[in-house]
Parts: sequence; C-alpha cells; structure tokens
Amino acid sequence: MELNMEIAVKRAHGILNISDADGQIIKNADLEELRELGSGTFGTVYHGKWRGTDVAIKRIKKSCFAGRSSEQDRLSKDFWREAQILSKLHHPNVVAFYGVVPDGTGGTLATVTEFMVNGSLRHVLLRKDRALDRRKRLIIAMDAAFGMEYLHSKDIVHFDLKCDNLLVNMRDAQRPICKVGDFGLSKIKRNTMVSGGVRGTLPWMAPELLNGSSSRVSEKVDVFSFGIAMWEILTGEEPYANMHCGAIIGGIVNNTLRPPIPDNCDPEWIKLMEECWSPDPGARPSFTEITNRLRVMSMTLQTRGMKR
Repeated sequence: MELNMEIAVKRAHGILNISDADGQIIKNADLEELRELGSGTFGTVYHGKWRGTDVAIKRIKKSCFAGRSSEQDRLSKDFWREAQILSKLHHPNVVAFYGVVPDGTGGTLATVTEFMVNGSLRHVLLRKDRALDRRKRLIIAMDAAFGMEYLHSKDIVHFDLKCDNLLVNMRDAQRPICKVGDFGLSKIKRNTMVSGGVRGTLPWMAPELLNGSSSRVSEKVDVFSFGIAMWEILTGEEPYANMHCGAIIGGIVNNTLRPPIPDNCDPEWIKLMEECWSPDPGARPSFTEITNRLRVMSMTLQTRGMKR
C-alpha cells in the first residue's frame, strides 16, 4: 500500500516527492464517507470521518483536469503547488485544509477540509425560521471579510466566493462563526469561468471574467463576488434566480444588471455593497478596507444599542 501510495502521488503531481508532501497526503483508505452534502461544477462534497475526526471530503471531477496532455500536466502541477500553500494556511475565518487524497476511486483526486456543523450560509439563509438580525449579519460579513483579507495576503484568489461557499457554525445563538470555504482549484476555476462560466457561479462573476478582458483579472474579482454575497446576506435570496444565463451575462458585462436593493437598509451597508460590485476593478475596495468599514458599522450599531 505504501509503495502504491508513493506511485499515486508521483503520478498525480510529478513535482513533489512523498517526503515533500508529508503532512498533506491523506490515504483514501483512512477516509469514511458518511453522507453527500452537495455536488457542483468542480466535484461532490461529503461529510466524512478521517481517523475519527469529522471532515468534509471533496471528490474532484476528472473533467477539471481535461484537455491536451500538456494542459493536464500544467493543471495537475498547479493543483499540487496550490495544495502545498493551502496546507500552511491558518486563520480562524478560513476553513482548515487538511490535505489531498491522490488515490481516490478511478484515479480521482480529493481534498479533505474542516467540517462545519451548520453547512453553508446559503442553507441557513433558506431556513426562514433562522432569520439573521442586523447584528448577526454584520458578524457574518466581517468574519467572511477577515477570511478573504487573509487569503489575499497570501496571494490566493478564491474565484468562487458566494454564500454557498461561506460555511457557518450557529451553535452559539449570540455569536455565529463564519469561515471561507471551497478555496483552492483557482487555476481550474479561472479556466472554467473565463471560458464561459456556469449557471451556478454566474451571478457572482465580475464583468472582467465574462467580457474577455482577462488581463484585468485580479483579486478584485473576489471583491465583486463579496458585494453580491452581501446582498444575499441582506435579503436571504439568490440573485437573478429566475433569469437565463444569457441575460445574466449580458446584464453584468453591460453594467445594467445588479440585484435590487431593498428599502430600509443601512446606507453604509448599501454604499459598501455597491462599491464592491463596481464594474471598474480599481474602484472596488480591498478586503482590508471592507473589514474596517464593517467594523465601524458594527461599533455604530453597538453604540446605538447602548443608548436605548
């Protein structure tokens, strides 16, 4: 088994030997899948166990590494290079990355990450019995922004930031915890999105990902997505839920489509949200600025509460 494992690793990435990868390689035999949590463009996620610990297992679709042989090799090397970086990330608002499974069924790859008990923020927002008040919305948005600020400080662009990929623990009724999840596969995600995107990610995609100006693609694509996520957190709804792909793409690229802003909203929240989804990447704030502005909103809300 050890020999097969080493062969699988070397075949999978070609740039690391087993000792280089030590600490980020997880054997498929050590995993137990309990139930499917969801399936998307890039793979299927399961709740599972790894040596007794609850984990999320993402089985990556083989199609993610499709293409000419040289392209497959490049994507595979990018994936493993990124896996090395992800395994060294440590932040309270970033889902912990435990490692890669190189010997999955049929030669597939998988990633193993921290399991969040309440799943995605999207799932929580759909439960109308669990309405988020303004204070909790601010806490969740701040947590997500802190996580993204950290990822960007490590030169990691998420490329698929949305409430589906923000994971939460709601066990403490007073203090929800939100962590950024499903990062990684950045080169694969970018290839997929620049080549036309998919319905599940379109509403969160910045114009520069859709209009062919790939030279302008930067970490600011995540800021655009965060603006749309702020709208999700505010309304509990999915953006452009009843629109066709073509209409969404055209509207985003032409800057004629953004989610409708509800009445009676905090003007500072609206201002930040609209700056985040600006068509001009240079006009979008950094996540450091976003965290600072959300913190001011939170402090203002606390001050008002104390005066009552």
